[in-house]
Amino acid sequence: MRPARGVQRGSVFNGTGDPLTPGYASTPGAPRLTPDAAGLPRIPVVPISAHNAQQLLEGVRGQAIPRNWQGGLPLRYHVGPGPVRVRVAVATDAATRGTKTIHNTLGYLRGSERPDEYVYIGGHRDSWGPGAADNISGTVSILEAAEALATLAKQGIRPRRTIVFATWDAEEWGLVGSTEYVEDDSLRLKRGAVAYLNQDVSAQGAQFGGGGSPSLRAVLRDVVKTIPEPGGAAGTVYDSWRRTTGTRADTLEPPMGDPGGGSDFAGFYNHFGIPHADWGFGGPAGTYHSAYDTHAWMARFGDPGFRYHAGAGRIGAALAWRLANADVLPYDYAEFARTMRKYLAPVEQGVARKGWRGVSVTPLAEAITTMERAALAFAARRDAALASGVPRAALDAANAALLTVERGFARDRGLASRPWYRSLIYASDVDNGYSTMVFPGVNEAIRYGTEADTQAELTDLTARFVAAAKALDGAREALGGR
Repeated sequence: MRPARGVQRGSVFNGTGDPLTPGYASTPGAPRLTPDAAGLPRIPVVPISAHNAQQLLEGVRGQAIPRNWQGGLPLRYHVGPGPVRVRVAVATDAATRGTKTIHNTLGYLRGSERPDEYVYIGGHRDSWGPGAADNISGTVSILEAAEALATLAKQGIRPRRTIVFATWDAEEWGLVGSTEYVEDDSLRLKRGAVAYLNQDVSAQGAQFGGGGSPSLRAVLRDVVKTIPEPGGAAGTVYDSWRRTTGTRADTLEPPMGDPGGGSDFAGFYNHFGIPHADWGFGGPAGTYHSAYDTHAWMARFGDPGFRYHAGAGRIGAALAWRLANADVLPYDYAEFARTMRKYLAPVEQGVARKGWRGVSVTPLAEAITTMERAALAFAARRDAALASGVPRAALDAANAALLTVERGFARDRGLASRPWYRSLIYASDVDNGYSTMVFPGVNEAIRYGTEADTQAELTDLTARFVAAAKALDGAREALGGR
């Protein structure tokens, strides 16, 4: 779907934030490493088109490669040398403007009852080209949600918690804007961030999809059950979602994606363990990170009438409003635990392939079951308490306990491979910034470490599931449960 001379732009920087201020905010006056000390790549990289690649590869006539190395161009691939020769001229602005100022924008709708608790809805504002889908679509969806909720506020209807509307700069360069914000405002986020809602490519088709932390999947499903299908089809977004994913059994839900990396939720979830959700409407497109991601393409093919843009904005407004006004934060930790159980089999298989007999996954499985039971008991007590009414102090205590559940899976010292990544539940793969790695501490130990390393990571993760169950018990007891 992309012309032969079309180019997909991108970054080969697989880090997070400003590499000259690793782990702390890149604010005016902050100490900075030199580029040489920051470990930046030294080999220039530039994307080229398939047409140009073919011109180069057709002239490579060295040794033939194994067939499973064969690429997609209509020629037999070889390795060099030549006889083709290429002269490359490299020009950079590292010496003249290697450091540039970027800008985040934030708008606050202050909460009426719990102003120090925050629901964030954000997305990046920069792009590699015109950026109609990536990410003007996300930006305008955030602005639409902001306008709708600001209109309510002007009528005297304010959210209980503060809602923050954010657009981030320099996401395409390595999640720079959102990462620097998270590092700069870490105390507020650790204490009071309820959720981060990410809007990245929110509309470029008609097929709905969603994902994020398993704890927020149920509330996202509930919200889209209330939003009419934007294209005019019968039913709601949820009904259309079930149809397009082939989800027919009443006992099943449409599949949802896991949070790995590659977008602005990373600072919130992978660094601090703040629950996050994302959603959007997609479809066939060959415009990603190209000069063809234009208003004209969007108006003709991606979203004629911009109805799905409006739908994404409605979902964002409704979800932010729901989270900001909930008496008890609507996390579903039973679904969280059930999702975690699905990740056990690959861990067991990895240990078996290594032949490590001293490593056991059983305690982790038992701890996940303990968390699920605690979550179900909490949910039953929550529903009963909300039906009968509970004092504000009890609600505050329960919510405070709930805020510690997912944060408890973010280890202060981080992963052994990458200390900035603290979540022991999800991280991007160390070799691929877009790919998800579940239980990254454990799975990286299996991949790169020793038997002792793996058992230590399993022991740590098991203890965190036990602590999560205790936090849920604390939330249940705060609401009067035994």
